[in-house]
Amino acid sequence: MSGSLAGQSVLVTGASAGIGKATVAALVTAGARVLATGRRKDALAALVTRHGDAVETIAGDINDAGFVEALTARARDVDILVNNAGILTYAPLMDLTFADTEAMFLTNVLASFRVMQAIARPMIARRRGHIIVMSSTAAREVYRLGVIYCATKHALSALTRGFRLELQGFGIKVTEIAPGMVDTDIRNTSTHPSVQAALAARKFAPLTPQEVAEAVVYAARTTASCVPDLVELRPLGAA
Repeated sequence: MSGSLAGQSVLVTGASAGIGKATVAALVTAGARVLATGRRKDALAALVTRHGDAVETIAGDINDAGFVEALTARARDVDILVNNAGILTYAPLMDLTFADTEAMFLTNVLASFRVMQAIARPMIARRRGHIIVMSSTAAREVYRLGVIYCATKHALSALTRGFRLELQGFGIKVTEIAPGMVDTDIRNTSTHPSVQAALAARKFAPLTPQEVAEAVVYAARTTASCVPDLVELRPLGAA
Protein backbone atom coordinates (compact mmCIF):
# COMPACT_ATOMS: atom_id res chain seq x y z
CA MET A 1 0.00 0.00 0.00
CA SER A 2 1.37 3.40 -0.96
CA GLY A 3 1.90 5.83 1.91
CA SER A 4 0.90 9.04 0.15
CA LEU A 5 -1.68 10.29 -2.32
CA ALA A 6 0.52 13.21 -3.36
CA GLY A 7 -0.14 14.14 -6.96
CA GLN A 8 -3.55 12.43 -6.95
CA SER A 9 -6.75 14.39 -7.59
CA VAL A 10 -10.05 13.24 -6.13
CA LEU A 11 -13.70 14.20 -6.65
CA VAL A 12 -15.84 13.71 -3.53
CA THR A 13 -19.63 14.00 -3.81
CA GLY A 14 -21.79 14.65 -0.78
CA ALA A 15 -18.86 16.50 0.77
CA SER A 16 -20.88 19.05 2.75
CA ALA A 17 -21.15 16.95 5.92
CA GLY A 18 -20.78 13.56 7.54
CA ILE A 19 -18.75 10.91 5.74
CA GLY A 20 -18.05 13.17 2.77
CA LYS A 21 -16.64 15.96 4.92
CA ALA A 22 -14.47 13.52 6.88
CA THR A 23 -13.29 11.92 3.64
CA VAL A 24 -12.15 15.27 2.27
CA ALA A 25 -10.09 15.85 5.43
CA ALA A 26 -8.57 12.36 5.33
CA LEU A 27 -7.66 12.62 1.64
CA VAL A 28 -6.02 16.02 2.12
CA THR A 29 -4.03 14.63 5.06
CA ALA A 30 -2.87 11.81 2.77
CA GLY A 31 -1.61 14.36 0.25
CA ALA A 32 -4.41 14.44 -2.34
CA ARG A 33 -5.99 17.46 -3.97
CA VAL A 34 -9.77 17.36 -3.66
CA LEU A 35 -12.67 18.74 -5.68
CA ALA A 36 -15.56 18.70 -3.21
CA THR A 37 -19.19 18.96 -4.23
CA GLY A 38 -22.46 19.13 -2.33
CA ARG A 39 -25.61 21.20 -2.11
CA ARG A 40 -24.55 23.54 0.75
CA LYS A 41 -22.31 26.39 -0.37
CA ASP A 42 -21.55 27.49 3.18
CA ALA A 43 -20.37 24.03 4.22
CA LEU A 44 -18.19 23.75 1.12
CA ALA A 45 -16.71 27.18 1.81
CA ALA A 46 -15.79 25.96 5.30
CA LEU A 47 -13.79 23.13 3.72
CA VAL A 48 -11.70 25.65 1.80
CA THR A 49 -11.20 27.70 4.96
CA ARG A 50 -9.98 24.59 6.77
CA HIS A 51 -7.87 22.96 4.07
CA GLY A 52 -6.79 25.89 1.90
CA ASP A 53 -5.53 25.34 -1.63
CA ALA A 54 -5.80 21.55 -1.31
CA VAL A 55 -9.57 21.80 -1.79
CA GLU A 56 -11.67 23.28 -4.58
CA THR A 57 -15.45 23.26 -4.47
CA ILE A 58 -18.43 23.30 -6.78
CA ALA A 59 -21.91 23.51 -5.27
CA GLY A 60 -24.94 21.84 -6.81
CA ASP A 61 -27.38 18.93 -6.79
CA ILE A 62 -26.35 15.72 -8.54
CA ASN A 63 -30.03 15.12 -9.34
CA ASP A 64 -29.70 18.01 -11.81
CA ALA A 65 -28.37 16.70 -15.13
CA GLY A 66 -27.10 20.16 -16.06
CA PHE A 67 -25.10 20.39 -12.87
CA VAL A 68 -23.57 16.95 -13.42
CA GLU A 69 -22.49 18.08 -16.88
CA ALA A 70 -20.76 21.12 -15.35
CA LEU A 71 -19.28 18.95 -12.61
CA THR A 72 -17.90 16.51 -15.16
CA ALA A 73 -16.24 19.35 -17.07
CA ARG A 74 -14.47 20.44 -13.86
CA ALA A 75 -13.62 16.90 -12.81
CA ARG A 76 -12.69 15.26 -16.09
CA ASP A 77 -9.03 14.87 -15.08
CA VAL A 78 -9.53 13.45 -11.58
CA ASP A 79 -7.73 10.23 -10.73
CA ILE A 80 -10.30 9.06 -8.18
CA LEU A 81 -14.06 9.50 -7.73
CA VAL A 82 -15.53 9.02 -4.25
CA ASN A 83 -19.22 8.58 -5.04
CA ASN A 84 -20.60 9.34 -1.58
CA ALA A 85 -23.79 11.42 -1.91
CA GLY A 86 -26.92 9.76 -0.54
CA ILE A 87 -30.07 10.36 1.46
CA LEU A 88 -32.08 8.30 3.93
CA THR A 89 -35.57 8.23 5.38
CA TYR A 90 -36.51 5.39 7.73
CA ALA A 91 -40.17 4.52 8.28
CA PRO A 92 -42.49 1.49 8.14
CA LEU A 93 -43.31 0.64 4.53
CA MET A 94 -46.98 1.45 4.97
CA ASP A 95 -46.16 4.89 6.36
CA LEU A 96 -43.44 5.86 3.91
CA THR A 97 -44.56 8.44 1.36
CA PHE A 98 -44.03 7.89 -2.34
CA ALA A 99 -42.13 11.19 -2.46
CA ASP A 100 -39.64 9.93 0.13
CA THR A 101 -39.28 6.65 -1.75
CA GLU A 102 -38.75 8.39 -5.09
CA ALA A 103 -36.20 10.80 -3.59
CA MET A 104 -34.08 7.94 -2.23
CA PHE A 105 -34.03 6.09 -5.54
CA LEU A 106 -33.31 9.27 -7.50
CA THR A 107 -30.33 10.30 -5.36
CA ASN A 108 -28.93 6.98 -4.16
CA VAL A 109 -29.26 5.11 -7.44
CA LEU A 110 -30.01 7.17 -10.54
CA ALA A 111 -27.98 10.29 -9.71
CA SER A 112 -25.11 8.13 -8.46
CA PHE A 113 -25.19 6.18 -11.73
CA ARG A 114 -25.17 9.42 -13.72
CA VAL A 115 -22.08 10.69 -11.89
CA MET A 116 -20.21 7.38 -12.13
CA GLN A 117 -20.96 7.04 -15.83
CA ALA A 118 -19.93 10.62 -16.59
CA ILE A 119 -16.65 10.47 -14.65
CA ALA A 120 -15.81 7.01 -16.00
CA ARG A 121 -15.76 8.22 -19.62
CA PRO A 122 -12.56 10.30 -19.35
CA MET A 123 -11.03 7.56 -17.17
CA ILE A 124 -11.67 5.10 -19.99
CA ALA A 125 -9.98 7.45 -22.45
CA ARG A 126 -6.92 7.63 -20.15
CA ARG A 127 -7.14 3.90 -19.34
CA ARG A 128 -6.72 4.48 -15.62
CA GLY A 129 -8.71 5.66 -12.63
CA HIS A 130 -10.43 4.50 -9.46
CA ILE A 131 -14.11 4.77 -8.55
CA ILE A 132 -14.91 4.35 -4.85
CA VAL A 133 -18.60 3.97 -4.05
CA MET A 134 -20.09 4.57 -0.61
CA SER A 135 -22.60 1.77 -0.18
CA SER A 136 -23.80 0.29 3.12
CA THR A 137 -24.14 -3.02 4.93
CA ALA A 138 -27.81 -2.43 4.00
CA ALA A 139 -26.80 -3.49 0.48
CA ARG A 140 -26.74 -7.10 1.69
CA GLU A 141 -29.50 -7.02 4.29
CA VAL A 142 -33.16 -6.07 4.55
CA TYR A 143 -34.42 -4.79 7.88
CA ARG A 144 -37.69 -3.35 9.11
CA LEU A 145 -38.07 0.44 8.97
CA GLY A 146 -35.29 0.68 6.36
CA VAL A 147 -36.60 -1.44 3.50
CA ILE A 148 -36.54 1.24 0.79
CA TYR A 149 -33.10 2.46 1.83
CA CYS A 150 -31.90 -1.16 1.70
CA ALA A 151 -33.40 -1.51 -1.78
CA THR A 152 -31.52 1.54 -3.03
CA LYS A 153 -28.25 0.27 -1.60
CA HIS A 154 -28.83 -3.18 -3.11
CA ALA A 155 -29.22 -1.44 -6.47
CA LEU A 156 -26.14 0.76 -5.92
CA SER A 157 -24.07 -2.29 -5.00
CA ALA A 158 -25.18 -4.07 -8.17
CA LEU A 159 -24.21 -1.01 -10.23
CA THR A 160 -20.83 -0.90 -8.50
CA ARG A 161 -20.13 -4.54 -9.31
CA GLY A 162 -21.29 -3.95 -12.88
CA PHE A 163 -18.94 -1.00 -13.34
CA ARG A 164 -16.13 -3.14 -11.94
CA LEU A 165 -16.81 -5.86 -14.50
CA GLU A 166 -17.05 -3.49 -17.45
CA LEU A 167 -14.24 -1.08 -16.57
CA GLN A 168 -11.49 -3.41 -15.37
CA GLY A 169 -10.41 -4.01 -18.96
CA PHE A 170 -9.60 -0.29 -19.21
CA GLY A 171 -7.34 -0.37 -16.15
CA ILE A 172 -9.98 1.21 -13.90
CA LYS A 173 -10.48 0.00 -10.33
CA VAL A 174 -13.91 0.05 -8.67
CA THR A 175 -14.31 -0.33 -4.91
CA GLU A 176 -17.39 -0.56 -2.70
CA ILE A 177 -17.15 0.75 0.87
CA ALA A 178 -20.03 -0.63 2.95
CA PRO A 179 -20.31 0.79 6.46
CA GLY A 180 -22.91 -0.07 9.05
CA MET A 181 -24.54 2.65 11.14
CA VAL A 182 -22.47 5.84 11.15
CA ASP A 183 -22.83 8.80 13.50
CA THR A 184 -23.99 11.48 11.04
CA ASP A 185 -27.03 13.71 10.55
CA ILE A 186 -28.42 11.52 7.75
CA ARG A 187 -31.14 10.08 10.02
CA ASN A 188 -32.44 13.50 11.09
CA THR A 189 -35.29 13.27 8.57
CA SER A 190 -36.47 9.95 10.05
CA THR A 191 -38.93 11.20 12.67
CA HIS A 192 -41.36 8.27 12.75
CA PRO A 193 -41.93 7.17 16.41
CA SER A 194 -41.04 3.54 15.61
CA VAL A 195 -37.73 4.68 14.15
CA GLN A 196 -36.92 6.89 17.11
CA ALA A 197 -37.68 4.03 19.50
CA ALA A 198 -35.47 1.62 17.56
CA LEU A 199 -32.57 4.08 17.49
CA ALA A 200 -32.88 4.72 21.23
CA ALA A 201 -32.87 0.96 21.94
CA ARG A 202 -29.65 0.14 20.08
CA LYS A 203 -26.95 -1.39 22.26
CA PHE A 204 -23.84 -0.36 20.29
CA ALA A 205 -22.04 2.83 19.38
CA PRO A 206 -22.14 3.76 15.67
CA LEU A 207 -19.05 4.21 13.56
CA THR A 208 -17.60 7.69 13.24
CA PRO A 209 -17.32 9.43 9.86
CA GLN A 210 -13.56 9.47 10.37
CA GLU A 211 -13.44 5.68 10.66
CA VAL A 212 -15.24 5.35 7.33
CA ALA A 213 -12.99 7.98 5.75
CA GLU A 214 -9.96 5.91 6.76
CA ALA A 215 -11.37 3.00 4.72
CA VAL A 216 -11.68 5.30 1.69
CA VAL A 217 -8.06 6.36 2.04
CA TYR A 218 -6.99 2.72 2.43
CA ALA A 219 -8.72 1.85 -0.85
CA ALA A 220 -7.28 4.90 -2.61
CA ARG A 221 -3.73 4.06 -1.49
CA THR A 222 -3.67 0.49 -2.78
CA THR A 223 -1.18 -0.32 -5.49
CA ALA A 224 -2.19 -0.32 -9.15
CA SER A 225 -2.40 -4.11 -9.23
CA CYS A 226 -4.54 -4.41 -6.08
CA VAL A 227 -8.31 -3.91 -6.25
CA PRO A 228 -10.16 -3.83 -2.92
CA ASP A 229 -13.54 -4.91 -4.30
CA LEU A 230 -15.52 -4.63 -1.06
CA VAL A 231 -14.64 -3.16 2.33
CA GLU A 232 -17.31 -3.75 5.00
CA LEU A 233 -17.22 -1.89 8.31
CA ARG A 234 -19.46 -2.70 11.27
CA PRO A 235 -19.75 -1.16 14.71
CA LEU A 236 -18.57 -3.60 17.38
CA GLY A 237 -21.64 -5.41 18.71
CA ALA A 238 -23.80 -4.72 15.65
CA ALA A 239 -23.26 -8.02 13.81
